[in-house]
Amino acid sequence: MTLIRFIFRNWALKGGAMLLAIILFVAMVAFQSTQSWPGEVSIEPVNQPLNAFLIKPHPMPTVGSIRYIASGDVRVSSASFRATIDLKDVNVSSSDNTLVKVHLVAEDQRIQIIDYQPQQISVTLDPVQTKSVAVRVNPGVIPSGLSMGPMTLSVSQVEAIGAATALARVSTAEARGVRIDASGLDVSEDAPLVPVDASGAVVDNVTLNPPTVHVQIQVGSQLRTETVPVNPDVVGTPAAGYYITSIDVTPPVVSVSGEADALAQLKGMVNTQPISIAGATGDVSVRIALRPPSGVEAPDATTIAVVVHLQSPSSTRTVTIGLVPNGARSDRVYTLSTPNVTVTLGGATFALNAFDTSTLVGIVSVGGLDPGTHTVKIVLILPSVIKLVAISPAQVYVTVTIPPSPPPSASPAPTV
Repeated sequence: MTLIRFIFRNWALKGGAMLLAIILFVAMVAFQSTQSWPGEVSIEPVNQPLNAFLIKPHPMPTVGSIRYIASGDVRVSSASFRATIDLKDVNVSSSDNTLVKVHLVAEDQRIQIIDYQPQQISVTLDPVQTKSVAVRVNPGVIPSGLSMGPMTLSVSQVEAIGAATALARVSTAEARGVRIDASGLDVSEDAPLVPVDASGAVVDNVTLNPPTVHVQIQVGSQLRTETVPVNPDVVGTPAAGYYITSIDVTPPVVSVSGEADALAQLKGMVNTQPISIAGATGDVSVRIALRPPSGVEAPDATTIAVVVHLQSPSSTRTVTIGLVPNGARSDRVYTLSTPNVTVTLGGATFALNAFDTSTLVGIVSVGGLDPGTHTVKIVLILPSVIKLVAISPAQVYVTVTIPPSPPPSASPAPTV
């Protein structure tokens, strides 16, 4: 009963308030009806990790089908909305796709967003990697009557930085916009670099450091090509007693190009970089670059194989050496027909001079000899660079005897 009295108490005042609310709601609906905006809003990624590139979706979709409530005096344009996706928690992996929510907010607080599409999209973050790539210049078509001479680049390699999947496709950094003018003037200019794949197509999501290269190209009308022999530039002196017998050069001739004045400096041959044989006691084998004069290039010969053959004059030396029995038994007596022999040694003078003959002996193997007289060859142990030319005598007579047994000791005298 109390509840009923509470409900109907001041019923006129309560009924008036309810009627006023209904009137206000109808007015709001009348003046702020639901509307649709036909335009599109670009989606802006936020909180993208520094170590990642956003590779999918590509291109980035736009937000459309926007439904909102606003009064009739509110003007709506693309500047009225901002669409974002938050990449803070997205896994960095070129093989993973992650669904993220599309956030659409109204820049004008008088606009109330009801619906829009899409409300989520699938994204992929590719890890950032780096690699070094070569710089390539394509000068385009060379005007008739002109020739392109030596080209100089401020850098031959640049660092490519970008998404791993995109970076794998990059083969070179190409300088764009370099052209040879019909006037024949030398080229000296900075050119922008772009990452390209093997087919020459530009690769997106990759930047280059440095982004430009300075290109210098010598242009002339007297450029020509000649074939000249390679001259190995040998410097230094080999070890005492050694001299050069021959030099092998591969390839023996190369093609060089340049203007007539530059080619004249060659004097019929192109030198290699210096090849040192200082103190050498054997053949010197190297792979070495050419050293053409300024204005001359040998584009097809990166390195030259050179072998400098060294030899020392041969000579002989005669010395007398002692003989040493080898394998003697303690219960035998060995008598040699001569205590020493004369040997003649041969080899390179340098090797003979370095060989200490005072340590050389002739070895006579007697270990397996029975009592009697035997003819035994003399063996010498020599370094590989020393040869035995002659030995006199070449063999020795060895007499083997058994020493007499000692007489038995006398018995002690008996004592009385």
